[in-house]
Amino acid sequence: MAVFLSSYLLYAVVCLLVGAVIIKLYPSFIIYCRQWYHLRSLQFLPYHWLLGNLHVINETQETLLAILDIVVQRKLQIVSVWYGPFIATVECFRPDTIRAVLKEGKSDQLYRLLVPWLGRGLLLANGDKWFRSRRLLTPAFHFGVLKPYVQVYNECAQILIDNWTKLASSNESVEICKPVSLLTLDVVLRCAFSYESDCQDPGLNTPYVTAIYKLSRLISQRIMYLPHQSDLLFYLSPSGREFKRSLKIVHDHSEKVIRDRKTVLEEQVRKGKPIKPTSGRNYSDFLDILLTSKDENDAGLSDEQIRAEVDTFMFEGHDTTASGISWTLYCLAKHPVHQEKCREEIQLVLNGRDTFEWDDLKSLSYTTMCIKEAMRLYPPVPYYFRQLSEDTVIKEHLIPKGTIICIDTLSLHRQPDVWENPEDYDPLRFLPERCDERDSFAYMAFSAGPRNCIGQTFALNEERIVISSILNKFSLELDEDHTVEWMPLLILRAKYGIKLNLNPL
Repeated sequence: MAVFLSSYLLYAVVCLLVGAVIIKLYPSFIIYCRQWYHLRSLQFLPYHWLLGNLHVINETQETLLAILDIVVQRKLQIVSVWYGPFIATVECFRPDTIRAVLKEGKSDQLYRLLVPWLGRGLLLANGDKWFRSRRLLTPAFHFGVLKPYVQVYNECAQILIDNWTKLASSNESVEICKPVSLLTLDVVLRCAFSYESDCQDPGLNTPYVTAIYKLSRLISQRIMYLPHQSDLLFYLSPSGREFKRSLKIVHDHSEKVIRDRKTVLEEQVRKGKPIKPTSGRNYSDFLDILLTSKDENDAGLSDEQIRAEVDTFMFEGHDTTASGISWTLYCLAKHPVHQEKCREEIQLVLNGRDTFEWDDLKSLSYTTMCIKEAMRLYPPVPYYFRQLSEDTVIKEHLIPKGTIICIDTLSLHRQPDVWENPEDYDPLRFLPERCDERDSFAYMAFSAGPRNCIGQTFALNEERIVISSILNKFSLELDEDHTVEWMPLLILRAKYGIKLNLNPL
């Protein structure tokens, strides 16, 4: 009898487990079936029963340009791409199709790998949570807050210039991507919570800065390695363990800074003193604004939410801006006529000074057009992902609810019927009158729609001052012996770096 009951109990447990798995997987199975039915007609690449389209897709410049040629030649409006047998995305790369999906939320399925680091901050939040965060953070990017940051840009750019001046004396080309990335990290550390890390010092390895770099590298590697999409396999691997160690360093540092600042703020309130910057500087940094932000119910952000926003600002504020600066310097080195026009404008604005002021930014119009054109050819964020919350008709095709939409800015910015001679570097495309003639969704270097980049003015100001400071001190030339090839991951990177010859002026 006992054996019979044990067997019956085991059978019941197994049935319950199987039932739970079926209930859990059933919604995903229904989405998959509907995608398979509706998206087959959008298939444009050879399909493999196990790999989907992965056997013909890799993230290289040559392959992606070849795929774009197919899209252009066939005049395709939207296409489906299968990443293995079960995960499908619909690629949008034209202004009218992009407009239809930008209102949707971020794709949890693809962005979830960032959650352990960034939490549900502004980048990854959806719905009411995103709307509240956006409203609370908007004052942090008001021009009155951004104005004092100009001095930070000047200071950090000067450190880079001093380092490059020493390297230029060797008469060898200089790889610019890593030092530019350290510069933008230096800027965002100072602007986020007034932390001066000396991260641009070539001989210094700060644990916090090193950990940030490791997290960025490990996430990029994880995205490209299919087995590590599984949390179990990733965290059992050496990369996963290194990720956890680096994550602890970054979070511990952020939490300590937040705690210390909160203590100072609470002391000001307890003593009835006027609230002033807790950083010790004469202006409020990003953390100060987060600590004092209140919604209509007089509720602020929790410590966890503050940490998420600080970490998000760190991630979004340095890698994307570094990409924009590096590719602009590459384009100007490749096109010396435009480089010289920028230099003439810069020297006229500076009028013998070495540093820039807030009012100088509006006078750097040609330099700004050169930056925007570089980000058209080399958008810092090559892909944006959304997930449909309901069935949506795009170009007479029904796209099922739950489908991941990939907004392909690399292809959008190279569409010949959107951009005349799209492979040419022509900054005059961004003259105001020519911008007015163009579809507002034709250019998405900072995304577009309700979820456009909240920090785009911060980033563009930084890029203008850093690039202008460099051009005021150096003439740039390409290293003809070095191959430059772009590689789109989360951020558009140069696969082998970018090497330039720096000629001091």
